[in-house]
Amino acid sequence: MLDIEFVLKFLKKNKVEGEIFYQEKEKHSLTIYGGDVEKYQVSKEQGIGIRILKKNKQSFSYTTDIKNVEEAINKALAYVDYMPIDENWSLVEDLEAKDIKGYIEDPPMEERINTLKEIEKKIYSKDKRIKSIRNIVWEKICENNKIINTLNTFLEYNYQYQYVYTEISASDGNNERSGFEFDTGRTWYDLNFDNLVDKVVWKATSLLGAEQTLSKRTTILLPSDVASDFLELLSYMFIADNVQKNKSLLKGLINQRVASPVLSIIEDPTDERSLVPRAFDDEGVKTYKKYLIEDGILKEYLHNLYTANKERRNSTGNGVRLNFKSLPKIASFNMYIKPGIRTEREIISSVKNGIYIISLMGLHLADTVSGDFSLGIEGLQIKDGEFYKPLAEMTVAGNLKDLLNSISEVGSELYFKGNVASPIIKLEDVMVSGK
Repeated sequence: MLDIEFVLKFLKKNKVEGEIFYQEKEKHSLTIYGGDVEKYQVSKEQGIGIRILKKNKQSFSYTTDIKNVEEAINKALAYVDYMPIDENWSLVEDLEAKDIKGYIEDPPMEERINTLKEIEKKIYSKDKRIKSIRNIVWEKICENNKIINTLNTFLEYNYQYQYVYTEISASDGNNERSGFEFDTGRTWYDLNFDNLVDKVVWKATSLLGAEQTLSKRTTILLPSDVASDFLELLSYMFIADNVQKNKSLLKGLINQRVASPVLSIIEDPTDERSLVPRAFDDEGVKTYKKYLIEDGILKEYLHNLYTANKERRNSTGNGVRLNFKSLPKIASFNMYIKPGIRTEREIISSVKNGIYIISLMGLHLADTVSGDFSLGIEGLQIKDGEFYKPLAEMTVAGNLKDLLNSISEVGSELYFKGNVASPIIKLEDVMVSGK
């Protein structure tokens, strides 16, 4: 058990400001393959990260040996005098808060195993073209964290989430395709296993026999999961550290139009619908709902204490630690695109001729500084509001600014499956390169 009082006294004795980030993490993982349990594993980890501030210098050390925390502090103390001076480092003062949540217990292990085995059976029974299932994996993450510093701050929070995923392959005798799908929830009872089965089978079989189409300008639809991946790419452009280092396409554009008027992007860690709601960030700053883009106008970047101090403003509450081994970076806790009016089915029905994108390839290669991108796409041709035939070996290339301005509609259905979420997005007059 961590002796907090000893650590605080030790830091004050050395006449430095200090922060302790104490983390306990537990992970459960269950894998089903071929109708049997392939693996069940429980791992536990705890550790402490020590951040020290001394005369506008910062150093950091961590350890998994809680009994030897004094050694970790001494390492940080030994490094701090050699670090560069930077007046923008700071810690939260005089704050005490707890964000402790309770969760429903999982069903017995036997029930969990039988449920995952049943998923495997249902996938095979859905379509004769399903040839193999890589595995069915369920995992649960539980964390409890404490943030304590020498400026009279004591914070504690916990969270839990679970996810289940699978990857399968299908063949029609001439073509082979794979499908991947996952679902997330705070508890076992939030996971939608039937939806997982339906979606992964549809993804694996819908593109069988896909062919190229002629190059043309057309309407494209990004369904929720693809649009969420697209939003994750955009999220890097809102990070203040990237903006300050000239690594963002959105630098210097606050209060200017950067997207279609139908697009609004919100970051709200307090939203109870989110997978992991948070009352404060990993530096102790209170979180709140904020518009990053509102009706196409850029309103805000995401800040932690350091980047906020550089601009003499307040943090947006987006200081995020990956774990006790890292210092707070900047990230979104819960970013989403504000829903529109019509459902996905209604939007599909409104398309006379277009493409419903099932997969985007190469998103990680898009340049969020220049905005240039070139993406491989696969999907379904839409004709008179209905899916017509599968398409593959196509490319969409251009600039993110143009793509953001081509958005003509956002769907009404929003599901939170991670830290980014989006309804279906409709884009007009997009150049698609085929044969």
